[in-house]
Amino acid sequence: MDAVIAVDFGATNLRAALVRRDGTLVHHHTTATGARDGVLAVVERIVRLVDQVAAEAGVDRSVPVGVVAPGPLEPASGVVLFAPNLVGWQHVPLRRLLEERLGRRVVLGNDGNGAALGEALFGAAKGCRHLIHIMLGTGVGGGIISHGQLVEGVRGLGTEVGHVPVDPNGPRCHCGGVGCIEAYIGGWALARDGEALISSGRSEFLRELAGDGPVTAAHVVEAAQHGDAGARAILEGAARALAAGLAGLVNVFNPQLIVIGGGVARAGDLLLEPLRRWLPVYAIHYIAEHVEVRRSALGDDTGLYGAAARAFLAGEGAGAEIRLP
Repeated sequence: MDAVIAVDFGATNLRAALVRRDGTLVHHHTTATGARDGVLAVVERIVRLVDQVAAEAGVDRSVPVGVVAPGPLEPASGVVLFAPNLVGWQHVPLRRLLEERLGRRVVLGNDGNGAALGEALFGAAKGCRHLIHIMLGTGVGGGIISHGQLVEGVRGLGTEVGHVPVDPNGPRCHCGGVGCIEAYIGGWALARDGEALISSGRSEFLRELAGDGPVTAAHVVEAAQHGDAGARAILEGAARALAAGLAGLVNVFNPQLIVIGGGVARAGDLLLEPLRRWLPVYAIHYIAEHVEVRRSALGDDTGLYGAAARAFLAGEGAGAEIRLP
């Protein structure tokens, strides 16, 4: 197949586009996810986006749809088991619901795993066969490619890297765990720490940015970029927690490259510099010294490229192993 319709299902926005094998992305559309409206309302929004893209591109129903969504989810069964940052999303048969309404083949995968595939086929990790990818958004996702094969485990639930615990006495995570990477560097965690910073009276600048509304991760990043000491300390601590979690993965998988993506990655060197500094503190020196940390080249389109990559690489069987060409 020469093209697929890609859908990036995020906690905040739904995005869809036609993606060709050469990486060309066209007919891009976005709408609010509106997860609080319920599962079926979100499904209908996805269907409308796909139909809109298909109509504009003039493609028939033989063109499949690749969807990346928050997990844990089972690619083989097409069921979203639990999405911590989406209200009501437990044991949702998303692939079946979409195929019934679209009349197209749907390939479903975890958003973090898809992002790793997208970077490997189209982005910063093109040609790399040993890769760890981290997506820093509202939550934290990620994917691992080892020897050119996506690591997913027996049920396709593997590499929930955002929920690797780094502190048994740390804060409670939305997944129900304690001290997860996400509980330090997820967008909601940065917002939580930003609120605490304001409450303590240690950042008037951050208070002004937030105004009468809630503090967001974007506010924390902007304050840090303007030199706010408290906001910079939040990013330093978040980067250190991320480094501790990544160090364990580095020691296990011995990757060539770590790619950092997602909205929080817009902090740039305010995040990447302490991450690069702390990673060798926690990882084995002879493994970490050969690992490059790089920012995503796909930006806001990472999810779309990930969905497309999954659809291009998936075999006819929904549970087939995903391997780079």
